[in-house]
Amino acid sequence: MNQVHPLGTLDPRVIPPLTALLAFERAATQLSFRRAARDLSLSPSAISHQIRGLEQQFGTKLFVRGARSVRLTADGEHYLAKVSAALAMLHEASRDMLRQRRETGGELWISSLPFFTSTVLLPALPEFKRRHPRLTLRIEATHQYADFNGSRVDVAIRYGREHSAGLKVEPLVKVKSLPVCAPALVKGGLRTPEDLSQQVLLHVTTQPRTWSVWLKEAGLAHLTPRGHLWLDSVPAMLEAAEHGLGVALGMAPLIRARPGFGKKLVAPLAFEPTHSETIYLISRTEQARDRRISAVRRWIADAVARAS
Repeated sequence: MNQVHPLGTLDPRVIPPLTALLAFERAATQLSFRRAARDLSLSPSAISHQIRGLEQQFGTKLFVRGARSVRLTADGEHYLAKVSAALAMLHEASRDMLRQRRETGGELWISSLPFFTSTVLLPALPEFKRRHPRLTLRIEATHQYADFNGSRVDVAIRYGREHSAGLKVEPLVKVKSLPVCAPALVKGGLRTPEDLSQQVLLHVTTQPRTWSVWLKEAGLAHLTPRGHLWLDSVPAMLEAAEHGLGVALGMAPLIRARPGFGKKLVAPLAFEPTHSETIYLISRTEQARDRRISAVRRWIADAVARAS
């Protein structure tokens, strides 16, 4: 039996294109064709064209156009209220569909710091596959911002507390900077923080202030090292340290879980700074009851405990 819409059969010819409705809603909300164009990545003339099409379809003016501004007519204000409500319903319906796909799908996307990925997540992957053989993880190792709205990220692991609305932020572990190097540098005389003046300091381009913060806490803000070497990631920096190219700052206590620590890489200095950073696990609040997220959260917490 065919279902009939409560207001009668829908006539698709009456409903304007979605692009026109979006253009109208943005322009009416912003009271500016230029700002609407910016929001929708269109040209102002394209916005004007879409709205002109609506006005021709309905046979009425939606905007009063001035030399430098626009304002809504009475018909425009009435139509904006209806269009805004309809677009909000479409938006929520689409989010529900995406949420359902995420929660019933067999994949989960993790965006994680490169060092955390290599030191904590990868060694623990066999245990995850044993626990959850039907769930596939897709892990992206990156320092870039995790876009929960514009990407497929389900879980992110980052420094610092996110304040974005709609995100659940949970502390995983506090870390401190720990100088590490190849054993050969210790044999060459690296014993105290002052000895760093004879060494090359290894840096990560995305974390340019880590050494200056550490040296300031050690009372050596004006120390001049023998040189500097910049790398594009923490794993690359630690590999350079293992090859004896200089002294790197690892994240204690996680650095001690790195394969080869104690042999290829050692911590030569006794000084421990008071400054610490927190690594957080970030997910959507709307997925709080997602069993996949809960499973990954428990697995990551166990992996951190083992690495620490």
